[in-house]
Amino acid sequence: MRYLIKFVMTVACVHVLTGCPVMDSDLDKRYPSADITRATLKGNDLCIAVPYTADYRLRMISIYPRGSDPKTRWYKDEPDLNLTINQGQLCIDPAFYTFEEHRQYVIRAVMWSDKKYKETRFGSRLVMAAFEIENGHAYRVVLEEREL
Repeated sequence: MRYLIKFVMTVACVHVLTGCPVMDSDLDKRYPSADITRATLKGNDLCIAVPYTADYRLRMISIYPRGSDPKTRWYKDEPDLNLTINQGQLCIDPAFYTFEEHRQYVIRAVMWSDKKYKETRFGSRLVMAAFEIENGHAYRVVLEEREL
């Protein structure tokens, strides 16, 4: 009886330590790495590039000064319809969010594709940009590993 219990415990521990093989095959589809992109100023609007737009639409957006406490970060679920992806750009006008000069910001935009969801069961995508606004230009800032 003792050997049976040891055998069962060993098999269970090996399974727990190595992970579930069923989940492992879908993990890369569910949580793809973020697309790191650039930000530019077009007039008064700040635009971030969204490569390979296909049928993606904006599901959630988070904008925050770099280094801010996660509890105080600004975000909006299902943002207004005036925030759309046009010609590979997601543009944010000052009425939606105002950016201050000489301050670094991070934008995280969660996109959703109904078509991709139907094909693979995983339809989300994350696009991120870090930048600083100075003298009417948005300069790219390198994201730290903890920000990804």
